[in-house]
Amino acid sequence: MTKKTRLIILLSCALLFFVITPYIILYSLGYRVDVKKFKVVATGGIYVKASPQGVTISIDHKTGNTTGIFSNTVFVQNLLPQNHSILITKDGYYDYQKNLDVKENEVTKLEHVMLFKKNIIFEAVADPKKSPFNTPLLQDSYIIKNNHLYLNENLAASQNPSVNLPDSTQATTPIIKSIITYKVQDNHIIWLGQDGFLHRSDLQGKNTEILNKTKLIIDQKSLYELLVLDGNIFLKENSGVLLFDTSKKDFTNFYNPVTDLKISPDGQKILFYNDHEILYSPTNSLGQDTIFLNRFSEKINDCYWVGSDYIVFDLAGKIIISEIDVRGNINSIELPQTLSLINGSTITLQNPNIYFDEQEKKLYILTGKTVLVSEKLTP
Repeated sequence: MTKKTRLIILLSCALLFFVITPYIILYSLGYRVDVKKFKVVATGGIYVKASPQGVTISIDHKTGNTTGIFSNTVFVQNLLPQNHSILITKDGYYDYQKNLDVKENEVTKLEHVMLFKKNIIFEAVADPKKSPFNTPLLQDSYIIKNNHLYLNENLAASQNPSVNLPDSTQATTPIIKSIITYKVQDNHIIWLGQDGFLHRSDLQGKNTEILNKTKLIIDQKSLYELLVLDGNIFLKENSGVLLFDTSKKDFTNFYNPVTDLKISPDGQKILFYNDHEILYSPTNSLGQDTIFLNRFSEKINDCYWVGSDYIVFDLAGKIIISEIDVRGNINSIELPQTLSLINGSTITLQNPNIYFDEQEKKLYILTGKTVLVSEKLTP
C-alpha cells in the first residue's frame, strides 16, 4: 500500500469521524434530521395511558406495544415535532384513534383513554325499587303550593330517618313562604324568594341567611330552577342560566340555552347541554373557559358523565358514548339499537331514557316499560 493510499484512507476516516460524530452526539441528545424541512430538530414523545389491560398502542401505523398486567402505559420517544397518529386496539372492543401534535423537547400526554366493548351485555331489572328512574330524592320531600313550601308527607316518610326533616304533623303548615324555587343540599334548603333574594336555611326553614347583595327582578311568567353542584349555585330562568359568584355575592350570566348541568365525579368539570349542543367548563374557571364538545341536528334528550373523561348521551333515541378530549378528533361510539341480554335473548330499543350510575359503573336504560342495566362499563 503506497503512502498516497494510506493518506487517502486516513483523510477519509478523519472526514467520516468529523461528519458522523456530531450526528451521533445530536442523536444521543434527542435531535433528528427532519428531511421534509431539511433541518435538525429536537424530538418529543407521546405518553399513553389506556384501559382495559392488554391494549395495543401503535404510533404512525407502526406495530406498537401491548400493555400488561403491571402497567397500562406506553411511552414512545424520539418523535419528530409534527402531527402523529395514535391507534389503540383490543379484540372485542371499539378502536380508538387520535391525531396529536408533538412539540420539540415536550411529551404529549394521552392519559384517559378508555376502550368500550362492542357487545355490552345487559339484563332486565325485575325489582322496581332498583330502578333509578323512580327513586325519590331528598329534594322530593318538599313540595311548592301557591308559592309556599310544604313538607311532602308521603315521600318524606320514605327518606332516611337520620335526616332532620320537619315533623309530619307540619305538612299543612308552610315551612317557607313566598318562594319561587328551591334546592335541598347538605342539610340546607337554598331558595329563591319572591323578593328576588337567594336564601339559605336549615331543613326546618329556620336560621335563614340572604346570599346575594343585589335582588333579582322576578318575572312571574318565567320558569325558575336552582341547581347546586359541588358548592356552585346555578339559577335557570327559562332556558338561560345564571351563576352565583360567591366572591361578589351576585349572579352573572353563564350560558344560554341550557337544558341541564351535571358535575364530573372528580369535581373538576361541569357538563351542560341543550337540545343540540354539549359543552363543559372547568370548575376553577366557570363561565370563562367553556369547551365546546359537539353540535348535532338531532335532539339531545339526556347526558351523563361516565367517569370524569367520558360522557354518555341520548341523541334522538341513539345512545352514544364519547370522550371529552377535543384535541384532534373526538372519539365516540354508538350502542347498537338491538342489545344482547344476559339470558341470551335480545331487545330492541324504543325511545330509550338513560341513567349512568357512577358508583356501580353501570348504564341503565328505560325502553318501553322495561328497565335494563349493563355490565360495568369502566373499571
